Amino acid sequence: MAFKKNYTYFENREQRAAFIAKTFATELAQSKRILDVGCDYNTLKKIVGDKVLGVDLYGAPDIKIDFEKEQLRQFRDQEFDFVVCTEVLEHLDNLHAMTAELLRVSKRYVLVSLPNSHSIFTKWNILFHGHAGKFYGLPLDQPEDRHRWFFSYNDVDRFFRATCDREPFRMNRKFLHINFGRTWRGELLKNLVRVFQIDNACQSYWILLERTQHEA
Repeated sequence: MAFKKNYTYFENREQRAAFIAKTFATELAQSKRILDVGCDYNTLKKIVGDKVLGVDLYGAPDIKIDFEKEQLRQFRDQEFDFVVCTEVLEHLDNLHAMTAELLRVSKRYVLVSLPNSHSIFTKWNILFHGHAGKFYGLPLDQPEDRHRWFFSYNDVDRFFRATCDREPFRMNRKFLHINFGRTWRGELLKNLVRVFQIDNACQSYWILLERTQHEA
């Protein structure tokens, strides 16, 4: 069965934050305290307001945190109503531990997005150009950042289904994000994906988890 898909186009972190604010407006409005994990320059906070606390090692966060060393240990269990973590976990060696931390500090919602490293476009690049993209391979100079994992959207979906089996969370909603530009080629690709339900054309997998058990 094909996944639900979202075709909203964005090309930078500011537009991604606007996408989050619009797509999850109801849940964000319901939340009194929001934690943005990997906030970069706190763009989501600029849109949603001061109830967002941004944490990151780089950019302009409210609190600087090295997720590899500190995780989210400075925060209490279920301290936040909504925890956002988009395009972050793939950059960390401790992906499993950080996922557990996201769940621990959330009272209700956790939003995660992860890239689909096995997309048909990545496979095309490997087959015809000999490389998988800027976050993989062996650069001539040491890069500032790398993806530590090479997984497909199906791998991610299995991971979160297993997570929900172990933890008091359920999948509130999930979708594959198709991020093609507004050119004629982009429109053609979107139409082909819609008609033939090409799940592996997606750039990323998004999931909103919701806690099923709350503290008294």
